[in-house]
Amino acid sequence: MTTKINLYVCENYAPEFKSICEEKGWTEVGVIPFPSMCVNKRKKEDVSKLLSENSMISNENVVLCSKYCDILTLIPPGTDIEVHSANYCFTHLASDPFINYVLAKDGYIIGSGWLKDWRDRIAEAGFDQETAINFYHDFCKELVFFDAGIYKDAKKDLEELSQFLKLPYIVVPVELECMRMLIDKVVSQRRLHTKNTDNSREIAEIQTQCAEYAAIFDLMGRIADYTNKRNVIEKVKEIFLIVFGAQQFKYWNNEYEKDSLPTDIKSLFLNEEQAYIFSKEQNRFCIKIKWHDILYGAVDVSGFLFPGYIEKYLNFAIEIAKICGLVFSNSEQYEKILKSEQELRYSGTHDALTKLYNRTYINEIIESQAPTHPFTVFMFDIDRLKYVNDHFGHAEGDKLIIAVSAVLKKCLRENDILARIGGDEFVAILPETNAEAAEIIKDRILQQIEIYNTKKQEEHLMISFSIGYAVGETPEDETEKLMRKADDMMYIDKQSKSLLNK
Repeated sequence: MTTKINLYVCENYAPEFKSICEEKGWTEVGVIPFPSMCVNKRKKEDVSKLLSENSMISNENVVLCSKYCDILTLIPPGTDIEVHSANYCFTHLASDPFINYVLAKDGYIIGSGWLKDWRDRIAEAGFDQETAINFYHDFCKELVFFDAGIYKDAKKDLEELSQFLKLPYIVVPVELECMRMLIDKVVSQRRLHTKNTDNSREIAEIQTQCAEYAAIFDLMGRIADYTNKRNVIEKVKEIFLIVFGAQQFKYWNNEYEKDSLPTDIKSLFLNEEQAYIFSKEQNRFCIKIKWHDILYGAVDVSGFLFPGYIEKYLNFAIEIAKICGLVFSNSEQYEKILKSEQELRYSGTHDALTKLYNRTYINEIIESQAPTHPFTVFMFDIDRLKYVNDHFGHAEGDKLIIAVSAVLKKCLRENDILARIGGDEFVAILPETNAEAAEIIKDRILQQIEIYNTKKQEEHLMISFSIGYAVGETPEDETEKLMRKADDMMYIDKQSKSLLNK
C-alpha cells in the first residue's frame, strides 16, 4: 500500500505545485492549499484545523512555506510534520536577489492563486475599493506577477486588478525548475523514510538521489545569487576545477563567430538534438547551456584527476547545465526589467527633443539637493520661437530649439546641469561659479551665438535668446529662489530688446 504524502503550500502558489505533481504523475502526493494569513489573520483557526485533520489521516506531512509564515506557529504539538522553509513564499519561483530587487522597488509580488481569486482575497481582508487603494498604495508602486504560464486568464485578471487598485503592473515570466527540484527532493526523502529497510539496494539509490538533489540545491544557492552570466560561469568553473578535480575548463559562448569555434563545438551548436559531447578516451565532456529553445553556450571540461568517475561527473554536470540555463534566463529577465526601468527613468527626466534634462529633473534637484556655494543659475528664453513655428512650421521650430541646446552645451562644463523646462525656456545650474565667472560664461555664450549665426543662411534659424542669471553666495540662496531672480533678469533683458526694436 502506497503511503499518501501531503504537501501543505500557501493557496497563493498552490496551482504551480499542483501542476508539477500532475506533470510527474504522482498520485500518492497531494497538494493541500492552506489559507493565506498575510492580510487576514482570522484564517489562523482554519489553518490549524486543516493541519490537525489531515495529519490524522496521513503520517507523511510536509509544510512548504517562508520562514516567517504564521503556519509555523500552528503546527500541532506531537505531530510528525516536516517543514521546509525559505526566505520568501515565492522563493521557489525566482532567486532571492531578484525578489529583493523587486521588493526594493516597492513591487507587490503576486502568484497565480492570489490573482485568480483576487476579488475574494480583497473582500476577505475587509476592503472595498477605496480602502484597498489606500492600503496597497501605502507600501507598493506596482503589481508584479510571477507568470509560470499555467493560468491562461492572467492578463485579463491583471488588467482588472490594475484598474481596481489604480496601480500599474508588469509580468515577469518564471520557470518552475526550482520548484520541481524542491518537490523531487521532498518526495524522495519521504519515500526513503517509508521504505522497508530490507530493500537496501532501492534505499541506497534513493539516498544517492537525495544526496544529488541536496548537492544541486546547494549549487543553485551558490550561483542563483548572481545576476550576470560571467559570475555564474566563474562559480561553475570553480566547482569543476576544485570539487571535481578537472584540469581544464572553457566556456564557449554561442555569440562567438562560428569560424573561430573548434569543429566539434561548432557541430554541437548546430545540432539541436545533441545535448553534449562525451569522450572517455580524452577524459573530457562538453555540455550545452540551454534553456528551452535558447542556446547560451557550452561548458568544456577535461583532464579529470579521477577519470574513472567521469560518467558520474557527466550526470552531475548535466544537472548543473540546466541550472545555469535557468539562471541565465533569469539574468536576462532581470536585465530587461533593469533596462526598462532605466529607460523609464531617462524618459521621465529628459527632454525628448534635445536629450537635455527636463523640468521634472530640475524639481528633483530643488527638493533633494543642497547646492554648494557659490553657484549660479542661468535662465534662457528663445526670442522668436513662436514666430518660427507660426510662419515656417514646428519642424523648423524644433531645429531652432536643437540649435540653441547645442550652443549652450558647447559653452558649459560637463558637471553643469542644463535643462529645457518649457517650449522656449532653458535653465542651467553651474556649481562653483561666482559672479565674475558667470559674466565670463555669459560673454562666451553670446560669442558662440554670433559665430553660429554668421554661418547660418536661413535667417529664421538664426539664434537669439534672452539671458538672465543670479548668483548664490550664502546658504539662504536656494536654487528655486535663484531661478526666480534669474527669470526676472531674463525678462528685463527681453524687455530691453523689445524697446530697441520699436
